[in-house]
Amino acid sequence: MSRWHRRRREAHEQDGDEGALTDVTTLTADEALAGAARHHSLSTPGSSIEEIASELVGLHNTSPVSPYLSVLARLPGFSRADLDGLMWSSWRLARIRAMRLTMFVFPRELLEIAAAATRRISEPLTARWLRDSGISQEVFDRLSADVYAALADGPLTVRGLRRVLEVPQSVDLSGMVSRMCDVGQLVGGAPPRSWRSSVREYHRWEDVLPDVDPRRWDEGVAVRELIQRYVRSYGPVTIDDMSWWTGFTKRRCRSALEALDAQVEEVAVDGWPGPLYRAAGSDSELEPGSGVKALPLLDPYVQGYRDRSRFVDPARNSFVYDGGGNATATLVHRGRIIGVWQVAGEPAESVRYHLFAGGPASIRRGAEAELAAAGSLYFDRSVDVVERTSMKPLNADGGRSASHPLDSRLRRASRRPRV
Repeated sequence: MSRWHRRRREAHEQDGDEGALTDVTTLTADEALAGAARHHSLSTPGSSIEEIASELVGLHNTSPVSPYLSVLARLPGFSRADLDGLMWSSWRLARIRAMRLTMFVFPRELLEIAAAATRRISEPLTARWLRDSGISQEVFDRLSADVYAALADGPLTVRGLRRVLEVPQSVDLSGMVSRMCDVGQLVGGAPPRSWRSSVREYHRWEDVLPDVDPRRWDEGVAVRELIQRYVRSYGPVTIDDMSWWTGFTKRRCRSALEALDAQVEEVAVDGWPGPLYRAAGSDSELEPGSGVKALPLLDPYVQGYRDRSRFVDPARNSFVYDGGGNATATLVHRGRIIGVWQVAGEPAESVRYHLFAGGPASIRRGAEAELAAAGSLYFDRSVDVVERTSMKPLNADGGRSASHPLDSRLRRASRRPRV
């Protein structure tokens, strides 16, 4: 028992409430998964892109296509233009580096919270980059001022900035632009060519987000708010889960949780290690959803926990997660991972998938329908959906990419007409 638990127990005993901590709510695994599935719009659809981004506490954006596919799985009738408009026209959503020094897409209010909460882990990145790049603080300040001035006339890519400012190739201008984004001077915008490209045009923060202040929130308050939102949307979770998702130390997570004492409650889940926490007063969900969802690489639902045994048999862990803990694209049914998938460009554009075990034909039909929609969004046209009958774990052959988990023999599952 941790010191925090002992203090809580002692406080309850002094108040004459000796059973408050021992008589915790016990949930089945299905009930525990159902709560997160509801908040993640997997059991019932979300109502809007902004609501989904808020409930997930950010759309994961290491891969340029992941935010689109994450929303597609959760919002009926979604089109790519819907998210483009929110990110690049109205700027109601924006992308920054936040938890675990990872790129996320946030609604404006949550962007302020995430920026303030993760400042302590993002700002040292600039100092390390300066040290490793060999650029002095004086040169950085001068060149960053030049970059800022050059963007007054409109957004530019790093290549465009290098050309306008005549910066030699020996200078890590891309790293400098990234550091300026980390401190709230710049923000990445639309890719100038393909939506699937990681190349971005960069804007001055004040030009596109003038009413968003990444330093408005006190850091400690922002940390508590961020963790409270995580517990509400991802709970039941452990301290280890909080630390993994945020990138904060366990001590920092525990301190924040202690400050949130009245807003969280401890629960037990059959077969899950604890202690586990969820938002106080949460209703126990009974139904994690019956449909199959095709979630993309690094989707928040399967990426947001340290202990992934809630989703998948530990014997299958290496088929879903690579050596760095990165989740491949997954097929999820009733809150659990039942298979993986990927898009493929060769020998023909298609979507490939693999189911871990047999099941009703309705499961395969549901998976193929979801994958057909994902393929249509990714390739801008209908493509074939094919089943791979076997796969290797991601740790095979010296380690394989979570982006391309499938190869080998394929069984054609369906053929979509070319349009």
